[in-house]
Amino acid sequence: MFDKTLIAVALLVLNSVALPGCGGGNAGSAQTGGAAETPVATGDTPEVPAVAGGTPETPAATGGTPEIPAAPGDTPGVRVIKHPGVGVTLSDLATLKAYVDQGKEPWKSGYNQLAGSPESRLSYAGRGGPFAKVSRAPDENLNAWRSDMVAISNLSRMWYFTRNEQYAVNASKLLLGWATTQTEFSGRESMLDLGDYALQFVGGAEILRATWPGWKEDDTATVKKYFKDVLMPAANPYGESQFGAANKGALALTALGLMAIYNDDIETLDRVVYQTRTLAHIGLRNSNDIGMLGDYLRDQGHGYGQLKSLTMLAEALWSQGIDIYSDFDNRLLAAGEYFARVNELVPTTALPFGTTDRYYLTDVTNRGWDGANGGSVALTQIYGAYVLRKGLQAPFIAQRRLRMPVDGTSFMFLKDTDTSKATPPPALPIPSTASITSGFSSADIGSASPAGVATYANGKWTVQGAGNDIFRGTQDASHFVYKALTGNSAIVAKVDSVQNTSPAAVAGVMMRTSLEPYAPHASMAIASSGQAKQNMQGLAVYGGSNYANKAMGIASSTPSYWVKLERIGNIITGYVSPDGTNWAATNVGRIVAPVPDTIYVGLVVSSVASTLNSSTFSNVQITGGDGGALSVIPEAPAMLLASPGDGAVPLRWQASFGATGYTVNRSEFSGGPYETIASGVTGSSYTDTSVTNGTTYYYTITATNSAGTSGSSPADSATPARSVVNVTTGGTANDSASNSGNAESAFDQNSATQ
Repeated sequence: MFDKTLIAVALLVLNSVALPGCGGGNAGSAQTGGAAETPVATGDTPEVPAVAGGTPETPAATGGTPEIPAAPGDTPGVRVIKHPGVGVTLSDLATLKAYVDQGKEPWKSGYNQLAGSPESRLSYAGRGGPFAKVSRAPDENLNAWRSDMVAISNLSRMWYFTRNEQYAVNASKLLLGWATTQTEFSGRESMLDLGDYALQFVGGAEILRATWPGWKEDDTATVKKYFKDVLMPAANPYGESQFGAANKGALALTALGLMAIYNDDIETLDRVVYQTRTLAHIGLRNSNDIGMLGDYLRDQGHGYGQLKSLTMLAEALWSQGIDIYSDFDNRLLAAGEYFARVNELVPTTALPFGTTDRYYLTDVTNRGWDGANGGSVALTQIYGAYVLRKGLQAPFIAQRRLRMPVDGTSFMFLKDTDTSKATPPPALPIPSTASITSGFSSADIGSASPAGVATYANGKWTVQGAGNDIFRGTQDASHFVYKALTGNSAIVAKVDSVQNTSPAAVAGVMMRTSLEPYAPHASMAIASSGQAKQNMQGLAVYGGSNYANKAMGIASSTPSYWVKLERIGNIITGYVSPDGTNWAATNVGRIVAPVPDTIYVGLVVSSVASTLNSSTFSNVQITGGDGGALSVIPEAPAMLLASPGDGAVPLRWQASFGATGYTVNRSEFSGGPYETIASGVTGSSYTDTSVTNGTTYYYTITATNSAGTSGSSPADSATPARSVVNVTTGGTANDSASNSGNAESAFDQNSATQ
């Protein structure tokens, strides 16, 4: 690693490259036609969602009305969709055209990449389409559709930049040709291509609609019908809230959101906003405090796919005056910084995390990934959203942008200033919890015998129960201690111990629609064998029983781990965690109509034997709990990440269960001694601005509550420095040994590079 200077490597301007994984294809690329990877569920081909343990069913509508986000400047009760409005506004387009006309870099080079694409030429003739049927997995007419969607985007943009109407004519012929011909988009993975290419076909349609005088209202109606009748159903083919994990679900939401904007469909748009903010296996909540997304431990390509989809949707919503960038303490900034940090090869210890596909205990991914031009589209959008609009720092994104190629897509989001505004949506209906020391009722479910019992003492619940298991679809016998809760609710518990009455004996949390055996229910439990076991019976689950009933390894050498269940509306989500805050949503099901107002929520034990099993729980919290448990000193934050800003060091850490505040400690020496620079911090982030550029600082965090103060978090360090700027554009960066690879690494934070 070279010493930092104020001279940066030349900004590379290269062709876009296809993003492997996600939905496959070359979405956002100047080229098309490469063979696409077919993502599948871990260990299985994705199935049609089924009522777990039963036959496939068609999910019913939720019955609930998502919240209505308000756009700034809208008259109460009157909302108008803005066009173009999927991430690039009329003002943005005007600025881009001015920069290109002036030859301003790197916009001009990005435009040149666009203009040089085969799909940008007036001679582009397509690949034989349009076709009535397109399918992915199995693939049918897929490459023809992909190529034409890219051409629709490229030709519409070429029209805008050149004002040569023939580009618009050709783009409209392609778009309207497909809109009047295609009647089916099928296949198990239709939503993946629709998400990958949504920016292309919706963005191109938006530019034609908003800027080309030759576009007619009848054309808009034709495209709206195409989106509504053909593409939108294929983006969510398995029903209400039935989405694949992580990047798969994020792609579906992006496709639905962008098409809803074109269609002036406020109801669908509000639903997408709601799902993006509440569904914890695909949206913003599929993340932890330090910025890890659900697919980040799968591989870097799929991790980037999830980041790109969520960011693309956030940018489109911003164009509509809706700010989800602010959600969860600027979570997309944290996600972008984490992605940039690990792929700049900065030493970073991962926390266990995952999705409904898989729960990952360690990071064995391909760090240092440079696919998708280093992540240029998403990181450019995140930089604009947080650094330019909100005045925050994004040190690792800024560092990575120095060598990220600008391509024919990412230049569209590249800005030097942005004063646009948007308003955060209303608060989410996420249920709160409080400790419970009494008030549970008891029931022996199914054939559980002898009768069980539960007691509370010294901060712990001891539950004794029998029963022949709760894991498989034909088994539902246990001792259940519960409260009847109306509306949204949740329960959290740390399973401290599971008596070994059988390797399959389990202790955990459960939600049930009734106390009758085999009633629809969900459980998250720890087995005496040391696995987490999740089960959903009688609920609609994407992937059916392969997802609903699953055993997983945990990051513990003993059968002790945190589990949680949460009900929001008709959706029940199951989680596991090593510490009570780093929650990974590994199971999601929908209560099939009729949806009861009241369900039963509590602790469950099944001995899988003819005797009682005695298992213990601590830190039990439930919606409507009495709050009577004594506070205990919180554990230290599991992870701290420090970033090298300009005159500042942004810090993020994983929160500690039960903490009411945090203390930030700093030293100029590894190992201390440390001095306190901030106390009473209530969130899990802090920016230290009392620093000097060029000095290395070491940090730790402690958590506090009324019981006392934790030990220190793992330490992390950062050396703040002035922002580096590019002084030239184009060409290939090199070093004195003519090694372009070394030159790319000149400003990274990895001591292993030269």
